[in-house]
Amino acid sequence: MRVRLLFGFYLLLVPATARAEAQRGDSLSVLNAARHAQSAFERTRRHNIPIVDDQDDPQHCEVEIGRMCYWQAGSDDKPVAEPRSITQARLELIARLTRLNALSPRDSWISGQLVRYMVESGEDSAARAVVRTCASVRWYCKALEGYVLHEAEDYAGAAAAFDSALADMPAAGRCRWNDISLLLNDDERVRYERIPCGQRDSVERMFWQLARPSFVVNGNDRRTEHFSRVVLADLCENTENAYDMNWGADMREMLIRYGPPGWYTKGRMQSFQSIPMPVGHSKSPSFHFAADIDGDSVHWDAYAPIARERYAPPYMDTLTQLDVQFAMLKRGDSALVVAVYANPVADSAADRAFLGVSGVARDSGAADTTEERVRRVRTAWKGMMVAMETFNPTSRIDARAREWLEPPPHARGAPDVSTLLLFSADSGAPAETLDDVLRHALTNNELRGAHRLGLYWEVYGDDTPATPAPTMPDSSPDTTVTRETPADDSASVVVTVVRTDGGVMRWLGQALHLTSKDSPLAVRWHDVRDATGVAAHSVSLDLSQLPRGNYRVSVAMGTDPEHRTEVARDIRLR
Repeated sequence: MRVRLLFGFYLLLVPATARAEAQRGDSLSVLNAARHAQSAFERTRRHNIPIVDDQDDPQHCEVEIGRMCYWQAGSDDKPVAEPRSITQARLELIARLTRLNALSPRDSWISGQLVRYMVESGEDSAARAVVRTCASVRWYCKALEGYVLHEAEDYAGAAAAFDSALADMPAAGRCRWNDISLLLNDDERVRYERIPCGQRDSVERMFWQLARPSFVVNGNDRRTEHFSRVVLADLCENTENAYDMNWGADMREMLIRYGPPGWYTKGRMQSFQSIPMPVGHSKSPSFHFAADIDGDSVHWDAYAPIARERYAPPYMDTLTQLDVQFAMLKRGDSALVVAVYANPVADSAADRAFLGVSGVARDSGAADTTEERVRRVRTAWKGMMVAMETFNPTSRIDARAREWLEPPPHARGAPDVSTLLLFSADSGAPAETLDDVLRHALTNNELRGAHRLGLYWEVYGDDTPATPAPTMPDSSPDTTVTRETPADDSASVVVTVVRTDGGVMRWLGQALHLTSKDSPLAVRWHDVRDATGVAAHSVSLDLSQLPRGNYRVSVAMGTDPEHRTEVARDIRLR
């Protein structure tokens, strides 16, 4: 008891600055011990990386980033089991960091490395416990939480944590975290970098909406994957790594664009090497989910051979193309988006079907009562990404289609119209309502066999005139069918079918009578207007005399050629 009293009295005599320096010294020694433990583990990892005889080294890199070479591995690139020595060393590192984190709970480097290696070891529950007791700055703790939740496949929770971290962090840090320039192609990146950091929100928000991998899951896991990569890149800075290289901007860019390695291998040492070089293997299959924007065109190529970014969703083994036709129809101040699809997977009974619209909750209810292959969702009358998707959780096959859909440009003085909806008109029955059309709607733009194509569209407005009977031109080298109302009518309709392939040689062959000209088309109309002022139009085009190839079908409406609204679809005759 006396010793304790004397010791306590002694502490009262020590200046506060001296006590603070002693505490800082203790914290520094704890941090140094943690850094030493992390370095020792990575050295053990490097020494024990498995050697593979048939190491897949490329002749040419798909992408070169500084010192780093990236290439897509083949389908036979299967994970190689991690040696027990590495697994055991990681567990010892985690135990060591756990003790040091208890001694210095405010040290962000120690808590970050502890979470990093727990996640790498698959100890998600333990990592969550560390995050719950995180005593560092709030935004850093929320970022670690987002990282852990993403790895646990809680993407909605991860998004909330990352959003909280971004709201709390300093402006410079928020700008760096939100930066998507590494994921953009050259032209997009130039335009993006011209925008001041604080004014990029709308561009970044649209980028992530278009890059969403799947509507099967709640949340946008491509976005949370990006922030998880940013967290890991920051954690890897100034630390030892499996490549035995100083961390640099090239390694950070490689991680941000293509993700961290899931495992490492080494080939047999070559005569020109002092040591065999490790190869990091990313998770596979990985896909290019970001949209490619070219002017006003938006398209996706998940299997692009060379891509700015890739991501391997843990819930998906196969990604296939879904045959689908989208249409946008106006309903009051909103839009009705319709998807008509054909499931490519034979066992469709176990599939889940989703019609998703960017910025709107996914539609995952039962199929439309009109037909099992039809989905509908209400949304805003504006441009947006639409996505139709089926997912089989047993086979882990995801079939999807993406399209940028927007209202047709509205010419001044011309009516508002829907997009075109293609249907098979082989039955000869009139298509008087949208439900009639959807029963026979095409699931892609290809016509086979009889080649009788139906077009359906709607015109909006109380003063929309009914359509009189059409007239046929005598001939048309452009395969053009035109129906125009009398001069005293308030609107006109022009239907055009133009071949889009063949080019100059096809035109020259027709001019020299070496090839036959395109034949005229037979046209049938059926027009109905409902009580709301919506005029439903349908026309049947007999394409049986046209040669196989690619065509563009368009419908233009308006009071004169300078004030017309046009809608079009590309088709292929096979």
